[in-house]
Amino acid sequence: MMRGFFIFTCLWSAVCVTTKVEYEPAPVVKWQPKTIDSLPLAKAKSLGKFRVTYYWIVPEIEYRGRGEVPLYLEDGNLLGRYPRQFVLDFKKESAARLRDGRLISYLKRKDRVRIVTEPLGYKYTLTPLKSVAIDTNKIPLGSKLYIPQFERLYLGNNGVHNGIFNAHDIGSEVRGNHIDIFVGEKENLKYMMSKSGRGSGLVDVYLLE
Repeated sequence: MMRGFFIFTCLWSAVCVTTKVEYEPAPVVKWQPKTIDSLPLAKAKSLGKFRVTYYWIVPEIEYRGRGEVPLYLEDGNLLGRYPRQFVLDFKKESAARLRDGRLISYLKRKDRVRIVTEPLGYKYTLTPLKSVAIDTNKIPLGSKLYIPQFERLYLGNNGVHNGIFNAHDIGSEVRGNHIDIFVGEKENLKYMMSKSGRGSGLVDVYLLE
């Protein structure tokens, strides 16, 4: 009887030890980037937390309705008449793709339209998934920025993001600690809003140059 009790005690002790080892949590190692485009992170200036939003090329093909609102080119000639909601969204986003494939940018100060090959920012052309609109009181126009939350973000055929952005635009609704990322074609928004992306939350912004 004592022998049986001894064997049972040994087996129970082994199970307990095994169970403890199996569920013991592994130490958490926080990943830290060592360099940013060969520039040490230590040399970058932290600008703090920023709210992030997105803007894109408005596709006319998604809109229905009568073409009742006119858009004019820089020379005053009529580009065409378009659905009211399309025009409102185009003027908000400042870039659109017409049904015939042409790309247009909105010149807010002139209230005119320019046919372009690349969307226009403020004194720069815009690069999808790399250009951002900023408040110049917070971030210098033309500066290079690093946002760690977007490093290693999967971008489909565009590869993987390195977390580097360029301040190539200013936005009438971008104020204070707020950046607006240009995603290009609207379908690219899915990458930024994916589980591996950041969505519309707060991100850390570093000034590189």
